[in-house]
Amino acid sequence: MLRPGRPVGVRRRGVVAIVNAYSNAWPVLFPQHGAGRKHLRPMVLEPWQWSIVKQHPAEFVRGCIESDGCRHRRLVAGRNYPAYSFTNHSEDILLLFMWACGLIDLRPRRANRVTVSIARRADVATLDRLLGDDRAGDVLLRTSN
Repeated sequence: MLRPGRPVGVRRRGVVAIVNAYSNAWPVLFPQHGAGRKHLRPMVLEPWQWSIVKQHPAEFVRGCIESDGCRHRRLVAGRNYPAYSFTNHSEDILLLFMWACGLIDLRPRRANRVTVSIARRADVATLDRLLGDDRAGDVLLRTSN
């Protein structure tokens, strides 16, 4: 439990649970939180956060993809390949994602200003295993025209 003895409010709206917890300590746990848009302010990890990401880069990458990424299909030369994308408008966050990918031997590439693509077959297979994707064996499909 993160905050023993402190009340946490939970409201349900259909299948959604809204959790409220108030504390003056939240900025210590989430120092990147602040006023304004995140892509307009620096997103820099604190030394203790760097240490955690270095020790658990796969979990960091998984969290990024689960929050702002997706698995999709790409057509290349008439063939349909699986790939992953991660999109964010913060250059700092994109660079952190790419750095963490490198720690687990993935080779991400910038698709455009706000998107990082992971499309190499071995890298997609690694992410499928990491994310528990049951389509891991589905590597290459031909499209019919």
